[in-house]
Amino acid sequence: MTILRTTLCSTTLVCLLTLSANASIIQVNTSSDSFELNSHAMNIMGATSPYLTTDDLALAHSIMDDWGIDTNGKITILPVNTNAGLSFLTLIDKEAGGGDTGSNATLGLTSTASSTLGMYINDATQDVWQLIQPPFGAQTLGATFTWGSGESGDGFAWADLSYGDFFSYSFNNLDGMENTFDEDAFQFVSWANDGWEVVSTNGFNIDGTSVFTGITIPGPPAAMLIAALALNRRRRRH
Repeated sequence: MTILRTTLCSTTLVCLLTLSANASIIQVNTSSDSFELNSHAMNIMGATSPYLTTDDLALAHSIMDDWGIDTNGKITILPVNTNAGLSFLTLIDKEAGGGDTGSNATLGLTSTASSTLGMYINDATQDVWQLIQPPFGAQTLGATFTWGSGESGDGFAWADLSYGDFFSYSFNNLDGMENTFDEDAFQFVSWANDGWEVVSTNGFNIDGTSVFTGITIPGPPAAMLIAALALNRRRRRH
């Protein structure tokens, strides 16, 4: 019986590690809310890092439109299974697919994440940005996004996330057009009930900032294995 339990424990751990590497749920914590975001597949981000193409942005917006999610005047944030692995995608305003149409809107971002993650940014040769990558620990992106709010947008993503990867975001609404963003500028989108839906919204603080954090967590199969492992340990104690 001891051998059987040991084998079950070992098998559970192996399965858990395998599922953890393919984590697809992100736990987000804002100043006023906490929620989970489930990922789903999009055929985007096939280019070499750090290049997030305008075509990719336009496709993501088109998919949001198909599910009745308006991205114009919004900062839309969602987890997506992409060609670069599980990615946490930020869509800034709406991109129609024609590229930049002037420059009258500006948004600042500082984001720190696990050092193992890849990074993609739209307009990588035009936006002002810097990625600080120390030899160990976390990496930090500092960026100023600029775009024409009429027909174009901008975007950014951390890529190749796995279980336990973390990140923080600090946005700063700079001196762009006064009406670039809606009152509820931020919308967090999740895959649920076989479709994309908005699960939480909030706006900038009175000082023009917005901060949130996130971490990848196990999906339901991995959570079940964790419970099974805990149950097996309790039984062994009796």
